[in-house]
Amino acid sequence: MTLSPEKIFARHFSLPQIGPEGQTALSCAHVVVVGVGAVGSRTAELLCRAGVGRLTLIDRDFVEFSNLPRQTLYTWSDAASSIPKVEAARRHLNSIMPACMVFPKHANLDAGNADELLRPAHVVADGTDNLETRYVINDWCVKNRIPWVYAGASGTKASVFPVLSKGACLRCLFPQLPLPEEVPACESEGVLGSATALASALSSSLIIRIIVGDLPESMWHTFDVWTGEHAVVRLDKLENFEQRHLCPVCRQVGGD
Repeated sequence: MTLSPEKIFARHFSLPQIGPEGQTALSCAHVVVVGVGAVGSRTAELLCRAGVGRLTLIDRDFVEFSNLPRQTLYTWSDAASSIPKVEAARRHLNSIMPACMVFPKHANLDAGNADELLRPAHVVADGTDNLETRYVINDWCVKNRIPWVYAGASGTKASVFPVLSKGACLRCLFPQLPLPEEVPACESEGVLGSATALASALSSSLIIRIIVGDLPESMWHTFDVWTGEHAVVRLDKLENFEQRHLCPVCRQVGGD
């Protein structure tokens, strides 16, 4: 059955923030999602359902039963088969929106393969669970002037942070990779599924805004889904924001 975009995305066509032009931009966009666990798989699903034309999915892991409470794109059958997450995600996304072209990459992103894996991206979505990979994403995206969106969840908190060509990057805030014991980890702290869902919703919204040309401000948002608390840090208001020339990555590309 063939349906027109006007039929499928009728609610977007009537939404002032998107409309027909925005929907066309989404259909032409290519988003690379790094990590398709709890945050990344749901982000990929939301972008697929929103009409993003191409998705590259990067992940080295296989579906496990312990994933199912949070990673809603996968099924019991996927875990029983222990298939790569990227392949399971591709199958499910293709069944949701066949027009979305999905490219699974069963790999571990690192500095050595970042250029090959991230090169097609108009926007990069962070779905990782470690800072080392996020620094690889940050450094490549800043150097190549590709926007990316940090998204993470731990405990009951979800955080997002858009990194654009103008504004602070991850290394502006944290020049050096923190020690493992300095960073909250889901393995030790646990994580609530609704926190990962919120991180995905916020991330996909920021990515859609970037694609349609409504660029978000450089702000770090943290939401606690248990208490309802919301904290915002405006990065352009930080005392050290004007010292971006000290950032080892932004300095190389003439950040302002």
